Amino acid sequence: MDFLSNLPGIILALIAFGVLILVHEVGHLVAAKRSGVLVEEFWIGMGPTLLSHQFGETKYCLRLLPIGGACVMEGEDGDDGSVSDRAFSKVSRWRRFIILIAGVTMNFLMGFVILLFILPGAQDGRIVVPTLDGFYEGFQHEGEDGLMVGDTILEIDGYRIHQRSDVDMAIMQGAADGKFDITVRRDGEKVEIKDLPMQPNVEVDGQMKYGLHFATVEATLPVRIQTAFWESVSLARVIWDSLGQLVSGQVGVDQLSGPVGVTAVMSQTAKVSFQSFLYLVAFISINLGVMNLLPIPGLDGGRLLFLLVEAIRRKPLGPKLEGYVNAAGLVLLLGLMVYVTGNDMIRLLG
Repeated sequence: MDFLSNLPGIILALIAFGVLILVHEVGHLVAAKRSGVLVEEFWIGMGPTLLSHQFGETKYCLRLLPIGGACVMEGEDGDDGSVSDRAFSKVSRWRRFIILIAGVTMNFLMGFVILLFILPGAQDGRIVVPTLDGFYEGFQHEGEDGLMVGDTILEIDGYRIHQRSDVDMAIMQGAADGKFDITVRRDGEKVEIKDLPMQPNVEVDGQMKYGLHFATVEATLPVRIQTAFWESVSLARVIWDSLGQLVSGQVGVDQLSGPVGVTAVMSQTAKVSFQSFLYLVAFISINLGVMNLLPIPGLDGGRLLFLLVEAIRRKPLGPKLEGYVNAAGLVLLLGLMVYVTGNDMIRLLG
């Protein structure tokens, strides 16, 4: 019964996954064709082929599992001497860079467009900004040595503040002692406030908060664009910080989620509101962009790393070596996907 009740959300999540993958691969496809590279196959999904059709020189396929895709170009694993002049390995390094970066660019662009559409932080046609226009009763640190009305928060403990939501993220990551180094713009000048003690001890609408009240500005088109851009940057920072915690051991690999876990979260989010669902889709789109830029063999970032090595050496690596490294990277990524999918299933069934 639970599965049936979640089915509409699951279908919506799978469609969203398919669109994100499609957007990424279309970026590669368009860039490759514009660069004159022969695209042999273009497919969305993994596993058995459901549909396929040959359009011109490219075979297009739809596969069963909506968790991957590929834009297969001639000679993308190096030049072994048997490729034509339209092979990926034959075009200039600059064109190859454009082709490789096009996929993640499309993911970042899609995330930005979604955020521009739903406009996070908007209230009745206005946007909340990180400028203080007052304090709730009970706030104890107002004054020249603390915070003042009109202050625009620029940094909290070194975390750059571009928009209102960055304040929450910076406070969440702040020092355990509840003291913050805050940089503000006050009367046109930067003012640094050291070790400002703040605790969520001010009651606002039945919740304990820090007692800050932020100003709003009219949501004009430039403000909307700026807000969507900085929200995209903020989401990318969250992902990057999470990767840092994973590398440092603060977060274990067993806490990662794969397609099954993400689909479950998307399905539940769709029940809350469609806007929340779209926000999550934007986050995942930007996440795909960041992850694909990692210098891991098998990902776009790995291929960009090979391109950088080639530019430094002024000659490409051997095609066999590049092919082996990329294949090994794909095997490791597939193994990780199987592992996190297993964890997702255990969590869902548990």
